[in-house]
Amino acid sequence: MRSKLLMLGFVNAAYGSFLVGTLPASLALSYVPLPDNVTISQVEGTVWRGEAQRVSFNQIEVEDVRWNTSVLALLTGSAQVNLEFGRGKNSLRGHGDVGYSSAGVYAQDFTATASSEWLVSASNVPLPVTTKGNVKLTIAEYQQGQPWCQQLDGQLNWSNAEVESLLGTVIIESAVVTLSCDDGAIVANMKQSSNQLKLSGVAKLENRGKYTLSAVLVPSDELPQSLRNNLRYIGKENAKGEYKINYAGRI
Repeated sequence: MRSKLLMLGFVNAAYGSFLVGTLPASLALSYVPLPDNVTISQVEGTVWRGEAQRVSFNQIEVEDVRWNTSVLALLTGSAQVNLEFGRGKNSLRGHGDVGYSSAGVYAQDFTATASSEWLVSASNVPLPVTTKGNVKLTIAEYQQGQPWCQQLDGQLNWSNAEVESLLGTVIIESAVVTLSCDDGAIVANMKQSSNQLKLSGVAKLENRGKYTLSAVLVPSDELPQSLRNNLRYIGKENAKGEYKINYAGRI
């Protein structure tokens, strides 16, 4: 008797998921109260599989967003979709699995890429510099936790990187940030090296936006003198030619 009830419950859940999944995505979206800073335009397809021409969040626009809902995840109590988004070199592009379960938001095998120029422009923050290069975020696995994460395995790469300012050009070449989770805090281990300078350090984002940064910067003689002269604002150079960086605050 118990096995029959379990089977009946499974069939009802599968049938209910099927009915919801075949709803037009535009109709389903009309019943979802979106935040004021989010807009979704020109939606086609169904809840199972569809696309939106444009999704805007805080004036950041992502084009050609496509989704494919995981039936297996629904049957195990999670809402999971495979996402693909973006087109062209001067946009945000990416793909991967994102979902929500009883433990919170999670992501798997997620990748997002963009030019550094696009990222600076999308931030809407006036900066006295221009940047070059490509930025790639890879998340092998993320699970939401308190305050930020329960699990995080990711990497952020900035390749062919340069920063131009009125004081000169800094050639970054390649910077790698390894992302992990430590007792709910996000930890970023940074490593960068070029002929002009080297930087290594650790940043940590904790509860209530508290952050700490500890790093070591080592300039070479190839760094423009105008830039070397301004390193004194970071700190005092030690006998090894290093500048120690230590910051703490809240975001």
